[in-house]
Amino acid sequence: MNAKIVMVSLIAILTIVMLGAITSAAPLQISNQYVEVDRTPATGNNAVTAGVTIPIDVWFTANENASEVQVSAWVQGYRDEKAQENFADLIAGSDYRSRLSVSIPADLQPEELLTLYVRIETDAGNWEDEYILRGQREPNKLDVLLVDMDSTVKAGETMPIGIVVKNMGRHESEDTMVTVRIPELGITKTAYLDDLAVVDNCDENCDETDSVERKLLLTIPETAQAGVYKVEINAFNDLTDTTVVKTLTIAKPEVEVSLLANPSTKTFSAGEEVAYELILVNSGDKMVIYNLGTTLSDALSVTLSDYVAAVPAGSSKTVKVYVKADKEGTYAFAVNANSEDNLSQKVNYTAIVKNKPITNNNIIVLTIALAIIFVVLVIVLVVLLTRKPQKTEEFGESYY
Repeated sequence: MNAKIVMVSLIAILTIVMLGAITSAAPLQISNQYVEVDRTPATGNNAVTAGVTIPIDVWFTANENASEVQVSAWVQGYRDEKAQENFADLIAGSDYRSRLSVSIPADLQPEELLTLYVRIETDAGNWEDEYILRGQREPNKLDVLLVDMDSTVKAGETMPIGIVVKNMGRHESEDTMVTVRIPELGITKTAYLDDLAVVDNCDENCDETDSVERKLLLTIPETAQAGVYKVEINAFNDLTDTTVVKTLTIAKPEVEVSLLANPSTKTFSAGEEVAYELILVNSGDKMVIYNLGTTLSDALSVTLSDYVAAVPAGSSKTVKVYVKADKEGTYAFAVNANSEDNLSQKVNYTAIVKNKPITNNNIIVLTIALAIIFVVLVIVLVVLLTRKPQKTEEFGESYY
């Protein structure tokens, strides 16, 4: 008994659900429906052009009340791109008009039949109809399908740009060309693409292709400033042209220059000139030009072998620093380096100056003088030793 009750209940529930589904699927009651495609009656022969957006006008009379109204239209296969309008409630006996804009697919065959769907959805039911459209391409049209390029480069680099151009017109594209330019940098590169067929026919003749790929090489000038630039890709022939704009970032060049003192401290005598070394090592990817200068010092005379130093990328340069002091003491001085990229660096040095020592020449002179004095003294001594003493006269006593 219980099983029968359960079975009857299930049947009742299923019946209610099915009736509800049938009720919800009931068509919307309208009349006098009329559709215009691009301001002409929808007859099934309406010509539409690939890639354009056309107006769709829908007129109808509501034969029943309804709410939650939506009117939509789309091309078969492109429902995700449908045009839709939310409507006010429908009142039985009233006339209505909906205005929509539908995009025709750009990638059509030269001539192709399309199906347009128009739909009215409400809580009282739905209405839908379909119309044939005759799609066709523009007589002459080129499309840049792909631009394959780096988004960031450095000044001085050579950048490859891969480009795919397709004939999207109804006629063959003769003597097709493509140009890539960066107007702000004055760079232009052009390539010849030959003739492009209306459609690919490579099964019979592989020369009859509707698209072609080319790779162009653009060299960014060494002097290009860092920033964002427009890159224009223009595909053209005598009858049509199309341009695609991309952006290119020229990165700020890496400047990595180390300044080394060799040595940083020296000890020397007053009045003596010594040479230090300033070594500039450029491990960056751009030549760096430095303006060099020294700090002023009353006690030291400091000069450089070069006051302008150009250091190519990946190399080094040595600059001599000549120093002379007139009096003893410990002195600090520096060499300043300023580049055109506003890069400023300083290298510090120390000079320890001693009293002026006896030079080798002075020692020689002193030695000679001492030798002369010694010789003179020896001669004098010899003379004194060899000199005979005078005889004294002896007188005897005399007596008178």
